[in-house]
Amino acid sequence: MPVDTLFLHGVGGSAWTFAATLDAMTAGWMSVDLLGYGESSWLPDGDYSSRRQAEQIIKVMDQLGVGEVRVVGFSWGGLIGLELARRDPRVTRLAVIDIAPSSNLSPTDVPPIPSLYPDIDAASAVVRRLAPRATLAVAERDAHLSTTGCAEGLRKKIDPVLLSNWQFRTENHWDSWRRNALPTVLIRGAESPVLGREQAQRMVGEAQAARLVEIPGAGHLIPLEQPKALAAELTEFLS
Repeated sequence: MPVDTLFLHGVGGSAWTFAATLDAMTAGWMSVDLLGYGESSWLPDGDYSSRRQAEQIIKVMDQLGVGEVRVVGFSWGGLIGLELARRDPRVTRLAVIDIAPSSNLSPTDVPPIPSLYPDIDAASAVVRRLAPRATLAVAERDAHLSTTGCAEGLRKKIDPVLLSNWQFRTENHWDSWRRNALPTVLIRGAESPVLGREQAQRMVGEAQAARLVEIPGAGHLIPLEQPKALAAELTEFLS
């Protein structure tokens, strides 16, 4: 299968998180719904660890016959990308977007993201609350693509467990980050409350082959707030 780049979304997202970014890119790509998101299965045992996600992605890549691939991971997807790069030699480049290898926050200390919405306007309003610099068109598109109809109006296509417990916060990926020898770019939103500049600089200082890029005018949700700028940086790195 002629896939050049694999895109991995973060918590609260879906395979469509990168839609506006991918509009500005031309390389062959694949964007997947992580387990518990979008059209993927919910897990009865609740094991939504980065390891479990990476194992499932490897199975999908095997089934599709994917060869060498560059991985772009946003937020939690960046940690899954690290795990994937550690496990699978087909990964040749890695872009980690606005996430550190570990967190001091509790897995249950998460921003409120409703599961149900009366209409698309309410769903779009939540997207714009989380990504205030996103255009109305991008917010509405994300709201449409990440919800489905239900008796109450709309339901976010996500296992409700993942709206209240971010299990990855109990993980520590510093060893994988330090051992990673692939060409790597760490992309940070210049106004991100999630990945501070000093922390990002520490990451680059402890990496083997990583460089830091900051996207002006973006907080954490770079794929929604500055999709064209992100596409430009990714195109340069991946080419």
